[in-house]
Amino acid sequence: MKIYSSAKINLNLIIDNNVVNGLHTLSTLMIPVNLFDEIEIREIDTDDDIIEFTPQIQMNGESTIHKALQCLRSGNNFEQKFHIKVKKNIPIEAGLGGGSSNAGSIIKYMATRYSLNIPEQAVIASSIGSDVPFFVNGSTAQVTGFGEKIRSIKLTEPMHLLIASPHETLSTVDVFNSFDEQAVEEEVETKFYKNIEIKNNLWNAAVRIEPKLLEHKRYLESIVESEFFMSGSGTTLFCFGEENELTDKKEKINIEHFRHLAVTKKIDCSLLQEAD
Repeated sequence: MKIYSSAKINLNLIIDNNVVNGLHTLSTLMIPVNLFDEIEIREIDTDDDIIEFTPQIQMNGESTIHKALQCLRSGNNFEQKFHIKVKKNIPIEAGLGGGSSNAGSIIKYMATRYSLNIPEQAVIASSIGSDVPFFVNGSTAQVTGFGEKIRSIKLTEPMHLLIASPHETLSTVDVFNSFDEQAVEEEVETKFYKNIEIKNNLWNAAVRIEPKLLEHKRYLESIVESEFFMSGSGTTLFCFGEENELTDKKEKINIEHFRHLAVTKKIDCSLLQEAD
């Protein structure tokens, strides 16, 4: 079986100073977009799962897929092991949620395929990551709490975005540490796109760690003539526009500055799969 797990964009993101069990509470509006990791899943008769990533990824500890399988098994009598191969098309440490998407898609697929109980969203958020419940839900949503409260939102109008991921990466942990070190709470400028609030109060924390983000933002805005915003904890920057116009302007951007540059669109579901 092959499934496709999508990236996400945070249209807005506000991190609170409240900390619950070591996790910040937050509020964010997220959309799935048509940039996918490809995941091949095969049952195997071994004592352990085999999980491979292409290109290979260096990790501290277990992958989000390992954690997703553990989370599923802890609430179900489910011992089947798998060989899982992931082709990574979503840039890592870029605020696009690739690891969380892999985990959420695995939970959603396995629960459906093997009639398993899905763990509570609070358990998923605390044991795997705060973005994972969004991907288990699978559609545009307002996410609050520490990621466990999901309210699906209908955005009926098409939405196209130009996304640019610089070569620089940012660890979510490092950005949150930078955010916590702020002496005073910093004001966040709010912009609007089709009556949707666009803002991110992790921007200043991210720029303190990686000042080149500001250079990339200014460069993109000078070429595209649209304002760019940061998704999640960075480093991906995005702007809105009409598909054809964004495609034309994308061709004017020096690709050497970025590891990923694409025109994307909001999609209805973060998980796609091929027929058996």
